[in-house]
Amino acid sequence: MGSDAARRGARPPWFCYVTTSSSGYELWVRALRAWAMDPAHPMLDLPVLTESSLPPSAYQRLLGHLNAALSTAMTRWSSEFTVQWGRATTEHDRERAMVQMRTKLARRLQLAAHPSLPVVIRDLLREGAATDIRNLQQEIEDNLLKSTQNASSDRNVRERLLKTARVNSLTAILEPNFPLDALLRPEPAAPPTERRVALDEGLRHVGSPGVQRSSKRRLVVVECNPTEEGHK
Repeated sequence: MGSDAARRGARPPWFCYVTTSSSGYELWVRALRAWAMDPAHPMLDLPVLTESSLPPSAYQRLLGHLNAALSTAMTRWSSEFTVQWGRATTEHDRERAMVQMRTKLARRLQLAAHPSLPVVIRDLLREGAATDIRNLQQEIEDNLLKSTQNASSDRNVRERLLKTARVNSLTAILEPNFPLDALLRPEPAAPPTERRVALDEGLRHVGSPGVQRSSKRRLVVVECNPTEEGHK
């Protein structure tokens, strides 16, 4: 019993709490850094944080990491949208640019609704995301108006551009009944390629006297799509 008591005494009562809290904080920080570079980064299996999981100073640092991740992601979003819209030459291209960027913004709403975050932080993140998305949509429309206000601009062109931006509005993802989960669902994977191994016994060298069929065999990988006829 003496040895058991010594082992217990070697670890103070708060040892487990501090270890769990510290590792949970570090896991969240690493995940946020990865999310900042790629908002599609999976944020599953992160430890649940309650208001009492971390001391106030640790929560302040975590909020700093959250804000930094959001700032990085939004800067990348703005740059990518500028490139996508600038490359668009048809109405279809512009519609696709709006929808693709809307999907990326939906990742921010997904983070804001993360069930492992305290409710008070989720509320703040949702409010901030909604404000930023509305501001982005307004900025897009304002810039379209400014860029088409000169005398040489065709009014019909301006109306078409504005219609495209509004019909495919970024703010659609803020609507209560918007199918956010469907938007974030991964694309179906391509059919797997079936691989078969065949034996190639070699070919006789035609016209080469004295050369017989080689007894060596090669392994040949034959790739085919299993959905093709004959491999369904």
